[in-house]
Amino acid sequence: MPKQDRYPTSGLCGLIAIAVFAGLANASLLCAPVIATQLMTELGLDARRVGLFFSMEFGGYCLAGLGGRWLLPNLPWRLIVLVSVAVVVMGDLIAILCLHYFIALLFVRLITATFSAMLGIVAMSSANRRADRGRAYGIYILGQCMTGVIGLALLPALFTHYGIKSYFILLPMLFIVLSWMGLFLAQGGTRNRPVNEGHVSISGFPVVLRRIAVLLFYMGLSGIWTFSGAISARAGISALHGGALMSGAAFAGVMGSALAAWYGRRPNIHGAMFVGYGMLIGALLVLMLPTVGAFITGIVSFKFAWTFVIPFIFATIGQQDSKGEVIAEVNLLAGLGLSVAPWLSGQIVAFGNLPTLLLVECVLLLISAGSVYWMQIYSRSNIPDISTMAENIRN
Repeated sequence: MPKQDRYPTSGLCGLIAIAVFAGLANASLLCAPVIATQLMTELGLDARRVGLFFSMEFGGYCLAGLGGRWLLPNLPWRLIVLVSVAVVVMGDLIAILCLHYFIALLFVRLITATFSAMLGIVAMSSANRRADRGRAYGIYILGQCMTGVIGLALLPALFTHYGIKSYFILLPMLFIVLSWMGLFLAQGGTRNRPVNEGHVSISGFPVVLRRIAVLLFYMGLSGIWTFSGAISARAGISALHGGALMSGAAFAGVMGSALAAWYGRRPNIHGAMFVGYGMLIGALLVLMLPTVGAFITGIVSFKFAWTFVIPFIFATIGQQDSKGEVIAEVNLLAGLGLSVAPWLSGQIVAFGNLPTLLLVECVLLLISAGSVYWMQIYSRSNIPDISTMAENIRN
């Protein structure tokens, strides 16, 4: 008989660990608005350099996705977590010494972001190994949303008293204090592959579908969120009030992910997923109206809908994954979509206008929804759901 794991991953502790690492691994991007402002005011960085700083974060997503396709199937996941936490802690502390040396800071942030994103991939893959996959992904997104809300609320006061270096001290402290939660993530690696994983046959068609679904979904999100300030100004809302509305929309995101976590217990999540897609597209259509009421309704619905629908997208794609490499690819595609979309959206706005951008993003989300639909049809008849396999192995 296999030795029983002292740290069970299928219970409440496993869900909490998924939420914790989902939030910490993505903290810099989730708190990007206040970090960006502090970099400009304290270090005197211009918009171009701030943009380059956060490009390193997206680059880390992509590098972690590429590396994760080999690392997750071949190494124990707890070893990956241990090494990643150590590198992130050292990287954040070294960043304090590089604050006035921009090129060095970029290099350090790229390495740190790569290993930080690797922690997020392990958390996502752990969610995928659970029988209640939809619920676990809802908890994953909820952890991100809560981190964003707390960080955006607390960091400005912290920066006022201690400056940007306080962030690079606080984050490694949190990693050190909470690193033991990594014991409740799935072990993964070569020792814990499903015994019948060789029977999972995935042809090129569903692979293309999942790549289209994830890439276009994140391009749709990033393009709209990047220009949400311009959309609010078009509706006659001041920058101050627009910022307050964005904060309110963040709470709507928490509610959306919490609802997804609650609903994700059900065996059939596909109906809810397409309702979420419909809400997203409807929100973009409402945002085309240049009125205050339309903007408030649209932006709150948009934030609620994307955090509600994305756990179910991950759960559907997760049916194709047994070793973690597909989830790593999702991370790669998400980083690519998030980094490319702002530039493409800027080109659309420059040569057209904001309503044109909203229509283009609607089309992207429609294609993403269609890809998920056909992937779901294919998986029902061809691909065994590995969540049933996960019940027979110890994560």
